[in-house]
Amino acid sequence: MERTFRLFLSLAGTLLIMASFSAHAVEDSLDYGLYWFDGKNNAVKAVEADGTVNNVPLKFYDPSKPTIVHFHGWQPGSATRGNGYDREDFRFVWGDEDVITATSWKNKGWNIAYFYWDQFADESEVKDAEAKMWSTNGPRGMRYRLSDGSYSNRHSPDKSVGQIAFEQVTAALANNTSYYLRLSGHSLGNQLATIVATRISDAIYAGSVGTNVMVDRLELLDPFWSQDGKSYLGDANGDGANDWVGERTRWSIETLIQRHDTPVTWYKSSGIQDVWIGDKNVELEGIVTFVHNRLWYLASADYLNKHNHVVPWYFRSMASAAPEEVTINWYGARSWTGKDAASAATSDARIRAMMGDTYHWDQVEGRYTADPEDDQFEVKDY
Repeated sequence: MERTFRLFLSLAGTLLIMASFSAHAVEDSLDYGLYWFDGKNNAVKAVEADGTVNNVPLKFYDPSKPTIVHFHGWQPGSATRGNGYDREDFRFVWGDEDVITATSWKNKGWNIAYFYWDQFADESEVKDAEAKMWSTNGPRGMRYRLSDGSYSNRHSPDKSVGQIAFEQVTAALANNTSYYLRLSGHSLGNQLATIVATRISDAIYAGSVGTNVMVDRLELLDPFWSQDGKSYLGDANGDGANDWVGERTRWSIETLIQRHDTPVTWYKSSGIQDVWIGDKNVELEGIVTFVHNRLWYLASADYLNKHNHVVPWYFRSMASAAPEEVTINWYGARSWTGKDAASAATSDARIRAMMGDTYHWDQVEGRYTADPEDDQFEVKDY
């Protein structure tokens, strides 16, 4: 697995270096921020770089409805892929399947959004992208990638991606009357979702934003943290060593739980934390609801797709009922406990009740299909 991950990084880095020597420069443009989606995968920009909140049709954003905002992760090569500036969205295409995963959310009365920071996240070294979420003083500052492969600082903001995301989310939702906000983050994006949730909590305590934008649930989709202390984080706990992003994430989640009893789920779909520079962050497992997704419809060594497919799995899971929690006896017979396992459709109260270091959940059915509808999860003692 480690060799495969290193090979992927090596190939990605080679492509990035080759692209940086393109024959001519493209127009220097930078686009980032919150985008609302409708149920057909069309998107509109929610907030401009100068902070202006755009008026958009109700099919994209209705202030009376609950909201989920998703944060993507590392994006090596995305600026130069295809026709340039290739972005994730809510369309899932795999084999014979072609599903708009946002549709079920919209049908159930949700606002759904992506926060894009792809040009900042387009770095050959994952730690360079990671730093930009936390600080403007990381190894690469706030540079961004252009479609010819070059990097620019011309329009770089003087704020970290985390601060920008906090400001845009709270501005866009300032008039929301549903009093419900859920954040999800994939891979590196789990850190960004946690940063935003924490800054919102701090702002609520400071009285600078309303309680209508409090984060009501946090979803970590196959999260990734790099190892080792970071000079741009400093030493917040005074232990004589620079903090590392995994412990900062854990501290933030502990604070959210203490302050707001926030339900938090960690969906682990690959071994991405276990290879090379990844941090397992084991202490966090015992604080949150910890779930193993077994995506066996993918090849055993295809950990990259296993890492990425948790995103459509999660968003698609809103279309069906929460999966069943089961127990398995000595003879292999399964019994439904009468309780739900974790998915997007599972209630906040149930996720909250599942948190802690007593149990974790392991997928035992639905492993050979991409549709979460047939999933079951065995409850296991730690």
